[in-house]
Amino acid sequence: MNEAALGNLEYAKLDSSSVVPGLEGEQRAAGRIRVMVAHDHTLVREGIRLVLGKDNAITVVGENEHGVGTVDLVAKHQPDIVILDTTVSGMDVIEVILSIKQRSPGTRPLLLTATRNVALIFNALKAGAKGYLSSDASVSDLVKAIQAVHDGELWVERKLMAKLFDRGVLVDATGEDRRADFQAALTRREHQVLHFLGSGGTNKDIAHALLISEKTVKSHLNNIFRKLQVTGRLQAVLYAVERGIR
Repeated sequence: MNEAALGNLEYAKLDSSSVVPGLEGEQRAAGRIRVMVAHDHTLVREGIRLVLGKDNAITVVGENEHGVGTVDLVAKHQPDIVILDTTVSGMDVIEVILSIKQRSPGTRPLLLTATRNVALIFNALKAGAKGYLSSDASVSDLVKAIQAVHDGELWVERKLMAKLFDRGVLVDATGEDRRADFQAALTRREHQVLHFLGSGGTNKDIAHALLISEKTVKSHLNNIFRKLQVTGRLQAVLYAVERGIR
């Protein structure tokens, strides 16, 4: 989180492995999104808790700085969302995500991190993270990301999608070059649409660049999703990146 978002807050002390009172009862009954925060830095954890506490649709049910402790807390309290840094101590973030998936399948991990390691973020998304925000994201973007992930969507900042797609950070898990198979699956136009999608383009942007209507763009996207057997824009981009398509 940026200093502008957090700098003027008064911080209340919580232990590094704490649970906020009121997990049951009124807050749960009110249907709020239940969030847990896992981050190495106490100031960041407390800042997130306080700024999210101002949103009537969200309640922070706990926080932790250690990977193992985070998994245990998530397993115990089954939050809707767990906000993760990629540097939670004592456990690799990929292990944390995989353990959370196993012990609390209904909990959706959301990355909030300062790392610029695109490959690490990509692998975390593959492991089961449902979104990514850089640590300088605004409070508004954090709330939007939490709501989107809670609603079953994938949330990734557009600038990261462009980096993933342009760099081609990984190849197929088997180590094989699957570009020929990929190219055969899509038409030339669909490949062009996917390229602009990976660069962070909206439907309007793609339509303007290719001189086609937004309705035609939507049709191409639906064909791409069907052929690649994915459910949305981010998954299509990740599919392409994994196979070395730029």
